[in-house]
Amino acid sequence: MVERGTVPGRLVDVLRRAEALWVLSEAQVEPLRRVLGADGPRVVAVPFGVDAEFFSPRPFPDRPRVVSIGNDRDRDPQTLFRALARVREARPEAEIIVQTSAAEAPDGIEIVQRMSHRDLRELYETASVVATATRSNLHVSGMTVTLEALATGRPVVNTGTPGMSQYVAEGRTGHLVPVGDAEAMADRLISLLDDPTRAAAMGAAGRRVVEEGFTTQVMCAHLGAILSPTAG
Repeated sequence: MVERGTVPGRLVDVLRRAEALWVLSEAQVEPLRRVLGADGPRVVAVPFGVDAEFFSPRPFPDRPRVVSIGNDRDRDPQTLFRALARVREARPEAEIIVQTSAAEAPDGIEIVQRMSHRDLRELYETASVVATATRSNLHVSGMTVTLEALATGRPVVNTGTPGMSQYVAEGRTGHLVPVGDAEAMADRLISLLDDPTRAAAMGAAGRRVVEEGFTTQVMCAHLGAILSPTAG
């Protein structure tokens, strides 16, 4: 709404009555500040966190498998499917599983619908790499899946939206590719399928990053600091 200039005035009025606002992406902070004005409430970016005990590290799988999870409005199934079709053509031995409600998946890709958290955890464990394609957005669509995959010790290949670089370290815990670039996404996925030792090392680095800064405990500590009467 900020980009389109269509933020309802009533929404702005409500937000301006707050003492503070928190968002999950650094990329959201300045756009909100511009809308709310110099005398508006504080806007604080709080890193999202996942349950790093439930999504715990697992041994790296022996069989190559690409997994993709998610259905929110900013997902980009068309780019994802084009990328996965290229992966399927180049590496037909790799299994590809996508949890989505989108139609017209390429041949050779297994589509699943809703999953329990336990089933989802087990699916992450079987993945060599987890892929997330999104349209341009500021609120980090795909953030939850990304952190759950990293917590499990799996590298990710994601669309490089403004907020995602806050959660994925390029070349260290995964790869970020341009919006809509199916070829780049496929190339990164193939490179990780071809080098499981590097993929496992990136997954292990991702697990450490989650433990250090992206757990539910860390997130709650940040929220507690915002709510503290002494917070400035």
